[in-house]
Amino acid sequence: MKFLPKLSELKMAVKMSRMRGAKVRFAACGGVLIDGLPFAFSVASDGAASSKGFCVSFSGEAVEDGRLTFDVIELRTFKNGRSTLQKKKLAKIVKTDGKHIYQARFPGLELLDTTAKKEKGKSREEQFLGDIASTYSFKVFPHYSGDEDTEVMITCYPFEDPIGGLAVEWKPCTSDKDWFEHRN
Repeated sequence: MKFLPKLSELKMAVKMSRMRGAKVRFAACGGVLIDGLPFAFSVASDGAASSKGFCVSFSGEAVEDGRLTFDVIELRTFKNGRSTLQKKKLAKIVKTDGKHIYQARFPGLELLDTTAKKEKGKSREEQFLGDIASTYSFKVFPHYSGDEDTEVMITCYPFEDPIGGLAVEWKPCTSDKDWFEHRN
């Protein structure tokens, strides 16, 4: 005779599998990092709420050998219909494996809970403002001195769950200001 779980146990298992911890995702991300030109990307909360903040980092061979550098990162947040701009120096740090990365930590930022279903009765405008409030927009001005194009890894993660909640994008990096024209 086979053991069959009770319906209540199955419901609880499904509910637990749907629950997620703090997590972020890229909402938008520029196409290429070009020397001296602004590069923008947005990160959105994609999990449970967290008040522990999150981290943004840039890594890769060009960072390691010094061809790619950054000065500051700008963060724009929207809350209650107001926009706030924060500038922070990107620090070049050495990881435990000896590799170099540029990193900016935002310990005071809160990630909103996006696991709950859309609330019924909310207008489209209210839902839209809620989506904007859970998105963080960043801008950097890369300085790239290499002759050949390379790739850069952009990583964002919440401090509450740095492994399970991270988001990663690989983007090309170039010193060619006419990169888009040359790529058709």
